[in-house]
Amino acid sequence: MTITPTRAWSNILADGTDLRDLVDEAGGHISRRIYGDPEIFELEKERIFRRAWNFLAHESEFTKPGDTITRTLAGEPVVLIMGDDHKVRAFLNSCRHRGMRVCRADRDNLKFMRCVYHGWAYNRDGSLAGVFAEQLYDESRLVKEELGLIPVTQVDSYAGFIFGTWSAEAPALGDFLGKMTFYLDLIANRTPAGTEVVGVPHVWEAAANWKFATDNFTGDNFHIYTAHGSMVELGLVPADPMALSGGYLIQAEGGHVLHVVPGPPDYNYLGVPRDMIPRMNSTLSTEQQQVMENISFSVGTVFPNFSFLHVLVARAEGLPPTPFLSFRFWEPVAHNRTRIHSYLFVDKDSPQSFKQETAEAYVRTFGPSGTFEQDDTENWEDCTAVNSGKIAQRYNLHHGMALDVPADPTFPGPGHAYPGSYGERTQLAFYGEWLRWLTETDPAAARSENDR
Repeated sequence: MTITPTRAWSNILADGTDLRDLVDEAGGHISRRIYGDPEIFELEKERIFRRAWNFLAHESEFTKPGDTITRTLAGEPVVLIMGDDHKVRAFLNSCRHRGMRVCRADRDNLKFMRCVYHGWAYNRDGSLAGVFAEQLYDESRLVKEELGLIPVTQVDSYAGFIFGTWSAEAPALGDFLGKMTFYLDLIANRTPAGTEVVGVPHVWEAAANWKFATDNFTGDNFHIYTAHGSMVELGLVPADPMALSGGYLIQAEGGHVLHVVPGPPDYNYLGVPRDMIPRMNSTLSTEQQQVMENISFSVGTVFPNFSFLHVLVARAEGLPPTPFLSFRFWEPVAHNRTRIHSYLFVDKDSPQSFKQETAEAYVRTFGPSGTFEQDDTENWEDCTAVNSGKIAQRYNLHHGMALDVPADPTFPGPGHAYPGSYGERTQLAFYGEWLRWLTETDPAAARSENDR
């Protein structure tokens, strides 16, 4: 994928620093500057978010024609709407007259989209339906066929997840996701009915760089016993600090990373109700079943900023662990601010009692009021503030844990799987891909064989 730059391509920052010096993937060192520099943030918007596929919504959020949801794509407001043909389309949320948003609610059901400024109205397929005082326009100056809403350049979906990109040169979504689809199937495409969103996403903001949130969801299992020490004391996670060190860190390719971790013997297949396993086996491949037979926890990220969390946690002291699945969209707002969109997902055909229990486990531990979430957000905000300092930026950050562990060629899933879930190889794989998108017009061609 070669992208024609919108301006002269340079990898040299204003002070003469070469972008390629910011990440040492092989050596395990990261410049603090990538978290606190507005110039780098502007390059991220141009070279990563406007070129890559970004998560927009889930198909289960649309149930009937006229359902609309407003989101952002690479910092630009977009509106998604289900047409009369039940197809979900995405447009720049901006009237062609003065640029006002045509949809201002987070979600709605509309017969048409009407701008509140001057009354221009658009059909569910984005075409211009009518304008105020239309009779005052000469026909040659109001060609409705040319004044519909501006469509998102490419829109596609996988496993119910709707993605969009502003780049006409971006590869097909399936090619972009690559080997990661194998692992997405394990959590979101594992039963014939698929998954669905429960309620609406929680949305809040943190004074943190988006990469700290993503970093935490690349497979950072070893922070649990320090950052979430109070949860250990309450008995919500195992007391042994090495209890969650097993499993694998996986580089799926293209910056897509995750870990898979075993847990209590009775909680394989990610802890889902036992009567769901036959349905899962009817959907998953033999290799996918082999992976699922040995895991209870999984956390990962679809590059650049779409993450998932499938974990077991006690809903309250004294109760057995309950699994839940949350997907996260880390929306970059500024170099030091991130808007967090947190979704709870369930398998559509799971028992109603389980849906209630998994919702309770999620709300009490994650989301804006969750105990785990508050610990993480405080750390991300402090890290962002400290790493923005000019003295701090003289010294790189160390990412060297378990880099000498070789990949296990017997692992049944695709990509490179490294034994043990305490390590920093997946973080480095993410930052390596981040650097390729920031410095290369063709990131895929620049990958080494180990990154594919």
